[in-house]
Amino acid sequence: MSIQRIINVLNEKDYYEHVKRMKKIFNLANFYIKKPKELDNRRMFWIYRVLGNDAERKIPRKHLNDFQFLVMHVLKKPTENRFEDIKKHYNLKDETLQNIKFLIYPDKFPPGKYNEGLKKYDVEFYDSKIILKKLKFKDYRDLYYLMTYFPIDSKSPFIQNILDEILGLNPLLSKKSYYIKIKEIYKSLNNYEKQMINIHLKSYSYYHYKLINSNPRGIIIDGSNIIRFENNNKIKTLIDLIDNLYINEYAFFPCIIVFDKNIEYILNYEDRDILRELSNSKRVYYNSPADELIIYISNKLKYNIVSNDKFSEYEFDNNLLYEIGRFIDV
Repeated sequence: MSIQRIINVLNEKDYYEHVKRMKKIFNLANFYIKKPKELDNRRMFWIYRVLGNDAERKIPRKHLNDFQFLVMHVLKKPTENRFEDIKKHYNLKDETLQNIKFLIYPDKFPPGKYNEGLKKYDVEFYDSKIILKKLKFKDYRDLYYLMTYFPIDSKSPFIQNILDEILGLNPLLSKKSYYIKIKEIYKSLNNYEKQMINIHLKSYSYYHYKLINSNPRGIIIDGSNIIRFENNNKIKTLIDLIDNLYINEYAFFPCIIVFDKNIEYILNYEDRDILRELSNSKRVYYNSPADELIIYISNKLKYNIVSNDKFSEYEFDNNLLYEIGRFIDV
């Protein structure tokens, strides 16, 4: 490939769509890291999507306050020594540190291992500033979008099929045996194929990226409690939660939702239609009281629970209970 091939890629419709998705990811990560006092585990997931697997694996092992303090230190005075403090504290790779610099200051620092990311185009730049000049990039964000673009070869539909199968995994519908089958196929791929799939998954659905790269646990959602959260009485909170069933260690699959039988009557007509559609899923149940069935299933299957209820009148493993804030920003 060549510079001209890159220019052609920049004009492709698929690349335009890729940039739209990656721009959202980067802008959110950039916004969050520049407000370190407001960082929490949920917001850190956006940051990991830019920093990469090395950061995602190492930073959560230590207290989040450490990362907040070190980033505040950098923002106050961005010296090389202060960046090095982050690297040493978490034992990060050089490319991860470079990605931190890039995420905070995309106009000054290129992404880590940018030449590695451009190998697929058969070009190499010894000075990152030349890239900006030759390709007329505004800053290094444009380079990042190009690095993370993996067009799927139409002559090799196998990778596209695998990607479609992974994205089609539904925690409320898909069988565990089917998930295991898809994961075994994914594990049989070579490193380049896995990288290609992971880039697309991070762009389309971070839940499915976590799902295929971790050992998931079953989970039960206290549907009525989530809908009533802060007296919102909206089903959107529940839908957002279903789309974000992952935390630091792993993703959750399969998912069971239990509602109180009268939940429909606190919803508006539009939300009732969504609830009826959701109820077609085989892992959605109605029971009054819902708590009774939730605790029964959790005790029997050792599934985690998502609820802001403490279930104080029941005997169960409290370590399996997660509040909604672990999964979405509230």
